[in-house]
Amino acid sequence: MREHLRAQLASFFISVTLINLAMLILGCLLEPDLQFGYQAFAYPLIYGIIGSLPGLVMFSKKELTMKQTIIREIIQMLLIVILIIAFMFGRFKNIEYEMIPQIIAVAISVMIIYVLVNVFGWLIDLKTANKMTEDLKKYQAKASGK
Repeated sequence: MREHLRAQLASFFISVTLINLAMLILGCLLEPDLQFGYQAFAYPLIYGIIGSLPGLVMFSKKELTMKQTIIREIIQMLLIVILIIAFMFGRFKNIEYEMIPQIIAVAISVMIIYVLVNVFGWLIDLKTANKMTEDLKKYQAKASGK
């Protein structure tokens, strides 16, 4: 459980960084003349928390098969997209036609961010595993007297 919380925390910080980048890009493309106050700095943190909630809720101690893992990741990504859009645009019944391009852009950016967070997490895990393997090889060589 502790390792899962550590992974979720790392995902949170990676997410917040990528959310800032996405907000910059989408803002420049969709609303280039819009200016924000200091409260806008809170939104990436809020979105990062919203994006982290499904990962905390969907935690399982049971080892999943590859198929179960893929299904869980897809469900988690869709849940995050729905939560972020609901938070940003309010209830879905108040959506106007002009908002659809923005909603699509946000949904696509959330999916891209989700994939990138998982890729960066995997790369970090790979680097850690390689370091542990090297350390183990050094320890074994030292223990065997080579």
